Amino acid sequence: MRRTGHCGVEKRKFFRLEIPLQVKVTIITEDKVPGGQTSVIVKSRNISEEGICIETRQIEIDGVHMLSGSPGAQKNRLDLEVDLYGFEKTLKIIGEVCWYDLSPESENFMFQVGIVFLNIDAEKKALLKSFLRNQRPRKGGFLRRFFNILY
Repeated sequence: MRRTGHCGVEKRKFFRLEIPLQVKVTIITEDKVPGGQTSVIVKSRNISEEGICIETRQIEIDGVHMLSGSPGAQKNRLDLEVDLYGFEKTLKIIGEVCWYDLSPESENFMFQVGIVFLNIDAEKKALLKSFLRNQRPRKGGFLRRFFNILY
């Protein structure tokens, strides 16, 4: 599952917004009881309509490894609460680890973990799309858009 560096064509379907959001991560286990498991707070590296990349030094929570799941667990499933700043709602969603790697920019051990969102309903999808649209940098400034309209 570890990703290797590659040079090639970008295969992502959706724009990834590079943004450090606060994310609360809890590993889903078979015996999970709400509020009964320890969570970690991490920062995102980027987010899209389909998933999120988080950065963390802590990949084990209560003796359960985030990258490999636990016996009886649905492999690599995570309960995520993403704080979409500027929005009243927190995005609460289930994700699954699809890749991980050591961050090349960090001198200390920092993992980058790619998580795909699972079973995202229409309300959550609309919230995420709205957030991404509001955060995405606009192409060109006012003058560029103004002159493009004239010509």
